[in-house]
Amino acid sequence: MTDLPSSPAEFFIREWGEPLREASFRTRDGHDIRILKWVGGEGEDGLTFYRTSGACDVPVPGADGKHRQEFFLSRGPGCDDIAESIAQAGIYAARSGRALAARNIYRAPGPLWPGTGLAGFVVTDPFEGEATSTVLADGRHVEFLMLVPAFPAELDYASRHGTGALADAQERAGVHFRDPYRKPVSPTASRRESGRSG
Repeated sequence: MTDLPSSPAEFFIREWGEPLREASFRTRDGHDIRILKWVGGEGEDGLTFYRTSGACDVPVPGADGKHRQEFFLSRGPGCDDIAESIAQAGIYAARSGRALAARNIYRAPGPLWPGTGLAGFVVTDPFEGEATSTVLADGRHVEFLMLVPAFPAELDYASRHGTGALADAQERAGVHFRDPYRKPVSPTASRRESGRSG
């Protein structure tokens, strides 16, 4: 039987090999989190993945003690400056006492990186084909959740109407949500246009 990984990082390396790059963040309140980077595919189909390892050291509020979480983001093209914001989302539960779950939104304390208007994440389940969870050697069950960067108005819209409504509006507007340099979608305008076309 294959030995269970001791950490999410070990699981990721078994699945995708050594990361191209790694950043480590230590918060003032003593939490350590790593962001590991991989690139899959080539050309326009290539995606850059950033994955946390260390968020699972924090118990998930309101969940079974063995249930933990890690987060990932897929970009095309990559944007390494977003790493610290991913780490901040990863330790949100430790700082707030509230868990993030699929269909939640996370508002960052500032821009996701200097110079961008993106201000937080929509939390979703992984897409089909992505790893959804793993079990570590110490018995912790780690759930993987995907982070989708969003603009303030998009976060407001998702808060009022739900993350599914935002995803529908983005699809109608032809927004490629994986593009870190995309323009914000106007969900309200997209909704009105869709209503008129029907």
